[in-house]
Amino acid sequence: MLRSMMIMLTIAMAVSFVPAVAIAGGSAFQFSLTGGAGAAGDSFTSAALLDNAGGGDIQGWSFGVCSDPAALTVDGAASGADTETAKNGSAPDFNQISTFADGATQGVVLCFTGCAVIGDTSGFEMLTIDYTIAGSSDTTIDYCGSLGAPPVNTVVVVGGASLAPATTGGLIDVINPNQLSASSGTAVLGDAATTTVSFNNVNYPAIDAVQINLGYDNTVVSAASVDADFAFETFLVQDFTGNGGEIVVGGLADITPPLDGLIPAGASTDLFTVTWNTDAEGTSAMTFPATAGSPAQDLLFVAGQSSLETPTLIDGSLTVVNFNQFLRSDCNSDGTVNIADGVFGINYLFQGGPDPVCDDACDSNDDGAIDAADMIYIFNYRFLEGPAPLAPFPSADLDPTPGDGLGCDGDADDL
Repeated sequence: MLRSMMIMLTIAMAVSFVPAVAIAGGSAFQFSLTGGAGAAGDSFTSAALLDNAGGGDIQGWSFGVCSDPAALTVDGAASGADTETAKNGSAPDFNQISTFADGATQGVVLCFTGCAVIGDTSGFEMLTIDYTIAGSSDTTIDYCGSLGAPPVNTVVVVGGASLAPATTGGLIDVINPNQLSASSGTAVLGDAATTTVSFNNVNYPAIDAVQINLGYDNTVVSAASVDADFAFETFLVQDFTGNGGEIVVGGLADITPPLDGLIPAGASTDLFTVTWNTDAEGTSAMTFPATAGSPAQDLLFVAGQSSLETPTLIDGSLTVVNFNQFLRSDCNSDGTVNIADGVFGINYLFQGGPDPVCDDACDSNDDGAIDAADMIYIFNYRFLEGPAPLAPFPSADLDPTPGDGLGCDGDADDL
């Protein structure tokens, strides 16, 4: 209590000796806080910043910054870089910083004799506060007037008067280390494909039950089946035929004593796999909508009798590609096989010429590689009555030998 009284008395006495000036008002002053991001156990530093847009010459300030001690641990606070040089290049005459379990306070008088003030400024660093993230949910830090005894007010001092600045808090984006993820992959149009949904349990207890919604683009893929990868005692799937792009599942890990078949803590576990029909070229995102199905179902993870915070959601994707038609030996992709194709290939192989648009077209002998033999093959065909290029020839069509590693203009064989 004595320390807080000393802060207020010192500021009041210091500014009482400064001549009064015209004051634009508190709205010209802005206190803001920078935020942070990380997982539980990570540390970050927030800066308390001052903006003065024509509000008058600042002689001092005081404020408190409050945080939730269950979400953030205050590790320390230090004078800001700009505060340290605010008295004409040196530290202020008075700069009292205090820390508490739920925040920090600062009181500053630049110069007891009025020899220094702060005029218009932006992003002036008053104070830095070091935190360690203790919780698993997003949280905020905000200016407040409740810390200390008596509490330290949030004010700027101009012309001997205290003004309440506008304030903006900081958002702390807490990354939940527990992750629900969907796999990503690529499939050829017409082939079956799969997406596996997994749960990485970093610091949750063992999981008794889950409800999971998986969204997808039903113009690209359609669900053929949904199969449990984990040995759920009960695994239920809502009817997904004609549902417009949603898979809704529920799983009870173990309901029979001694309940030793739970989704384990400290491990990554595959929960279920969806097998898809690939219906069109394109990419389907695999997402986790908060609500889906009929009746509607939320995302839910249950341990014991408690619902847990939704883990970090990591979307996946499935890209469906097809094979492109081409004309064998048409190395320059102009629709005709002639001497120019052999020259184009030689330039590409030996002169640093441009890459072929369709690699497979340059593979005249269809041996799965582009080399000088393919260009000689073209010359032999055109001028020495050599054999014609292999299919597809003499008209463009699909490759009869897919999977040889040579694709055409970004098709499935180009992957």
